[in-house]
Amino acid sequence: AHKRKTSRILYISPIKALGTDVQRNLQIPLKGIADERRRRGETEVNLRVGIRTGDTPAQERSKLTRNPPDILITTPESLYLMLTSRARETLRGVETVIIDEVHAVAGSKRGAHLALSLERLDALLHTSAQRIGLSATVRSASDVAAFLGGDRPVTVVNPPAMRHPQIRIVVPVANMDDVSSVASGTGEDSHAGREGSIWPYIETGILDEVLRHRSTIVFTNSRGLAEKLTARLNELYAARLQRSPSIAVDAAHFESTSGATSNRVQSSDVFIARSHHGSVSKEQRAITEQALKSGELRCVVATSSLELGIDMGAVDLVIQVATPLSVASGLQRIGRAGHQVGGVSKGLFFPRTRRDLVDSAVIVECMFAGRLENLTPPHNP
Repeated sequence: AHKRKTSRILYISPIKALGTDVQRNLQIPLKGIADERRRRGETEVNLRVGIRTGDTPAQERSKLTRNPPDILITTPESLYLMLTSRARETLRGVETVIIDEVHAVAGSKRGAHLALSLERLDALLHTSAQRIGLSATVRSASDVAAFLGGDRPVTVVNPPAMRHPQIRIVVPVANMDDVSSVASGTGEDSHAGREGSIWPYIETGILDEVLRHRSTIVFTNSRGLAEKLTARLNELYAARLQRSPSIAVDAAHFESTSGATSNRVQSSDVFIARSHHGSVSKEQRAITEQALKSGELRCVVATSSLELGIDMGAVDLVIQVATPLSVASGLQRIGRAGHQVGGVSKGLFFPRTRRDLVDSAVIVECMFAGRLENLTPPHNP
């Protein structure tokens, strides 16, 4: 028994959006458990969930320290900060540690730092906490098991994948030799107005697909491209309605609420896309995530900020612009579509260049075959 209340389950997410999503998804089942126990006349149990990340205000962090939730959701960095402050006292009763999307950290120095924090946590505890690592895209499970458990016995549960994604590569022009990707040669800018550019075809093709589906996530490999593509999709959509977007020009208001050029306040009848990445403010990210989750928003253009495990049940299509950074990344991104029981993940790849086309073909072939990149945790980081 503990003299003071502590958290019992510690859930560690590599990205903030996933932690926020898990917190939201836990509310209904936990309420259902409490209601069912009440109906049966059993002792009432009200399990609380809290989240502590870099976005959590100081006042809320203080509340979590004074009255710890039963389930605490956090990130590797916030766990480290808790262990170096008086908030570590709220972790002395932790029984289970869940590391979600463990592949996203295990192969990096960020993972090595997390491993150190987990050992520091165990040093606080009367009995070592059970560690559970979750991932749908990990290769060399034994190496990740060693990362997770060290010299402790580890059980690997690795059932065969039951979902078979539908993936298609879309070349928006008849001959890619007749167009170029960019004017600057960087491969990251959307030069829709330049004659001979492939971007007008990509943007039109993406908008057509967005309008054919309920909700779509478009993934890019950079924040800059996410911003430009979001703005272009909104412009094209407005043009189809023979209207122009009404964009607020109050720069101070824009900077304080949006954090991104594409998320300025726009009239709802011409608004079809919003951007989502690490530079967008916490408040705007939350609005975008909720609107996408509910099916109210037709399109989100994102970077890896929406890649991992987030449950967006209304999303029925994922579009990848250019080649994803890895096979595992491609599977994670396509997996955001049809993310529900019995759902089918549907994805489209839009290559910008002939090189993109070849790389995308190889990535898709590996995705179908389940050939993932080896993940090797760093030794003596």
